[in-house]
Amino acid sequence: MKLLNKDEFLANELKFYFIQENLKEGDKLPSERELAEKYGVQRVTVRSAYQILEEEGIIENRTRSGHYMGHGRIRTDLCQIQSFSEKAQDLGMDKENKLLAFELVEVDKSLSRKMKLPIGTVLNKITRVRNICRGEEMFPVAIEYAYVPEAVAGKLMKYDLEERSLFQILSEEYGRVPKREEQVVEIVYADEFEAKTLQVDQRTTLVMKEGVTYDAQGNILQFLHAVMNKDWVAFEQGNERIQQKMKEALKGWK
Repeated sequence: MKLLNKDEFLANELKFYFIQENLKEGDKLPSERELAEKYGVQRVTVRSAYQILEEEGIIENRTRSGHYMGHGRIRTDLCQIQSFSEKAQDLGMDKENKLLAFELVEVDKSLSRKMKLPIGTVLNKITRVRNICRGEEMFPVAIEYAYVPEAVAGKLMKYDLEERSLFQILSEEYGRVPKREEQVVEIVYADEFEAKTLQVDQRTTLVMKEGVTYDAQGNILQFLHAVMNKDWVAFEQGNERIQQKMKEALKGWK
């Protein structure tokens, strides 16, 4: 059994405290000094515990103002297949898809390595911005580039990819049910287009996720390249070693 450090133990205690106090998004949290006195620890321990909770997306730090209960995040389990629409629904938020482009392209050398398809294979390329709604405000969460083989989903363009999820269309219209995914997650920096679209500063750290989706027979249904605002997403993975690596990487975002 893993023994928790003081800051990790305090972070868990604070989670219970938030529940007991029925704290909601936007509520201001006690200062480091107040919590140090309440729990009989040093302020540096509180500061570290707060940082752990920030990394988990539970709280947020507002410069020169203090710590507040944070907003929810779109959570992705790297061991499960779930559409963006389902993730937003789990969070209790409305979503909106904005279609930026739909075109037919051919597999090049880079895509051939990633999709294991011959160069020249025809693909549907779908570029969308994923938004979530909070009250009257709309927040762009991700830019997604989905590549679907034309042989798998011919005439895909005729379906509404703003109102329906791609997985739903593949399942209901083509009988292609997603069963397995291979995914990788990395940290990247926003270029000019990504910064403008996601409403962040250029060179802001973003999350890049790439993955291939297969059906039960092992056929490739989709290759997805997505860049996401790290303040709106979180990732989960059952493998403890991978969890630790991701935790270490997340510390570098601050």
